[in-house]
Amino acid sequence: MGHTLPSRMSTPRCIPLRSVSAEEVGGKAKGLASLLAGGFTVPDGFVVSGATTEELPQDLGDHYARIGSCSVAVRSSSTAEDSEAASFAGQYETILHVEGLEALRRAIRQCLASAESERVRTYREARSDATPPEMHVIVQKMVEARAAGVLFTVNPVNGRRDQIVIDAVEGLGDALVGGQSVPYHWVLSREGALQERETPAGPTPVTQDELAALCQQALAAEAHCGAPVDLEWAIDRSGEIQWLQARPVTGLAADLNELDRYRSLDDVYTWSNIGEMMPGAVTPLTSSVTGRGIDLGMQRMYRRLGSDIPRGNGSRYVASFFGHLFLNLSAMAELSAYVAGSSKANMCVALCGRDIAEVEEPEPASALLRGLNGLRYIRALLSGRRDREALDALAQGISFPTESSAAELYRAIDQSLPKVWEAYEYHLLSSSSSGAIGPLLLGLVARGQEPTAAHHARVARLLAGATEVESADIATGANRVIDTLVAIPEAEARFASATPEAALDWLRSEDASEAKTLFDEYLERHGHRAVRELELRQKEWNLDPTPLVVSLQSGLRARLGSRGARRTGTADPPDDGVGPLTRSLLPLAHAAVRSRERTKSALVAVTQRFKQAYRLLSAKLCEENLLSDEDAVFFLTHDELGLLIRGDQALADRALLRRKALDFQMALRFPQMVSGRPDPLTPRAERPAEGVLHGQPVSGGVVSGRVRVVRTIEEASALVAGEILIAPITDVGWTPFFALIAGLATDVGSVVSHGAVVAREYGLPAVVNLGTATDRFRTGDWVTLNGDRGTLEPSKPED
Repeated sequence: MGHTLPSRMSTPRCIPLRSVSAEEVGGKAKGLASLLAGGFTVPDGFVVSGATTEELPQDLGDHYARIGSCSVAVRSSSTAEDSEAASFAGQYETILHVEGLEALRRAIRQCLASAESERVRTYREARSDATPPEMHVIVQKMVEARAAGVLFTVNPVNGRRDQIVIDAVEGLGDALVGGQSVPYHWVLSREGALQERETPAGPTPVTQDELAALCQQALAAEAHCGAPVDLEWAIDRSGEIQWLQARPVTGLAADLNELDRYRSLDDVYTWSNIGEMMPGAVTPLTSSVTGRGIDLGMQRMYRRLGSDIPRGNGSRYVASFFGHLFLNLSAMAELSAYVAGSSKANMCVALCGRDIAEVEEPEPASALLRGLNGLRYIRALLSGRRDREALDALAQGISFPTESSAAELYRAIDQSLPKVWEAYEYHLLSSSSSGAIGPLLLGLVARGQEPTAAHHARVARLLAGATEVESADIATGANRVIDTLVAIPEAEARFASATPEAALDWLRSEDASEAKTLFDEYLERHGHRAVRELELRQKEWNLDPTPLVVSLQSGLRARLGSRGARRTGTADPPDDGVGPLTRSLLPLAHAAVRSRERTKSALVAVTQRFKQAYRLLSAKLCEENLLSDEDAVFFLTHDELGLLIRGDQALADRALLRRKALDFQMALRFPQMVSGRPDPLTPRAERPAEGVLHGQPVSGGVVSGRVRVVRTIEEASALVAGEILIAPITDVGWTPFFALIAGLATDVGSVVSHGAVVAREYGLPAVVNLGTATDRFRTGDWVTLNGDRGTLEPSKPED
């Protein structure tokens, strides 16, 4: 006797696919019925419902005859299958090429019996599904397929809703679905543009026109079903597309573009500069506070300098795509229309290291207005001390109630948010002075010529005279701690070789002696800083000093057993050979760099206050059962948190889906400059061609040595003394490692970027804007980094 689960249906029966409506016949049958109702071509067939291995419908033969008593496919359709929660893909039996009524009966019984197979029980137990699902069976005409495959209207690998993925093989698709065949693979935009392709040997099974038709019909099916779908399809001998299955794509994260915001898709965008402040994707809360703060702070600054821009809180200068922040260069260029002394080219050079031809020159205002605003601009640039003092006072004056309800605390945060916009206004004004002077020095050094790498290198040497730079002390202070640790005999065992947690415990003990005092002083001054420090989810060093300890451990290990790189470089005095005007500007340039780094520290201090407030708010939301865990707060925007408190509980689930999406968003990379919506770069399967990379020199000198390619701060812990660091970008949180490396190379950056400022302070050769350095080289490669010519090239170690 069979053990098949008895059906909840009292009488076995057959239901034509076209007649399936609200009846419980399983996800696969419902999907096919939905496609039929939407006008899509689906092989004719019926559903066997309420049957067991012992009892089949009495009218089975009649329904088989109705579809022609032909060769059929027999497949499962359980009530748990092809749902939004689980697919049960491949767990049940599928029998193809079934011919004759007796063979059909055997196939149906075999399919029903598979409901109790070991693999199904294991799958169900892994999902904690205690109740076995109800089992139904689909019988459909076999398609004589010339080609077949699967199609996803969302990329299931990276969660991108803007991509369609198609796999295809010749003939039937069972070998593909069963993993027994290597398919042709296409990734297409929703408009049908080819983005990726993998083609095994042999002719392609589908034509370009058929690919386009598959995309068009699949998108129509998605619209009909109201959600992204996973479709199985076949193209018959006549060239007609037959749809064999439609089911929801399970386990999806939130839409990666759900919170995109921008002024216009006709504008030019870059992640230069802002990518240093906010590298990678940001959480929704950060986008709504930090991203909005940068935008509104910039709007306030531009109005203060005389720009005629509309008031309001909409996005203008900062855009968000795929969770990444971008600057709108087209919008930022408008300052040059209103302010004498400002230019589109200088703005692009300050942010991107070069002029961007795609950014159009704005129509200039009257000469009188530009002149008056030019004076306002100079006055604003000279008001650095007043702005720094205002920002310091602002940071000290922010506080929030701790003994309050979530609603009361949220109101307090909401009322204080304008202080964030004010803080960014002060910092951006401070940054604009250093940004303005850099291109001015470059123009004076180049003397009207097109700037060369040598000119950039000369400006870098001129800027190297800046001392007492706040961000540089992050490295210098770390070095002081390491100097002290070297003199403690037990430091190697108790600190350098310990786990970060154990090392931190020892460093905070009296056994660490003077190193403990220096570490405490370091946290007192820099404890509000961190990697990605303007990301609200990121814990500052005061709260979690582990990343800092890891960098100190790397530095101590390197000091105890260092190996260096060959170093040469120019010995010219920084101001040798420059004119009197350039020489007179140097004190102003150095002061601008110091001012920018100091206000950045104060800005981070303001951000820390809000980090603490949102963490407290999250705890209260969890206590009031409005969030499932405290980390979820970062995956709702500030405004959405207000809606959650007012009763929109669906947002709590939305936060969890967005957290899942962040992993996909963080892996995306983009061109440095793009017109319109940025399209993520396709991952490179192979290393790019060998050769010299040219970038922008920002700190002089030449060094040859082994490289360490590092994409995350966690990977930086493997740095060895004397290695040349190659990274996509570096922010302040990387600074403690600068005492360890022999040179710095980054894919992007500028002469006033944090990495450049600290590299000059340490006398490290540094080149930025190399574009593809992290792809071109691998850890262990030997290279020569030329901070005078702006090049990075493969070389060989000296014997």
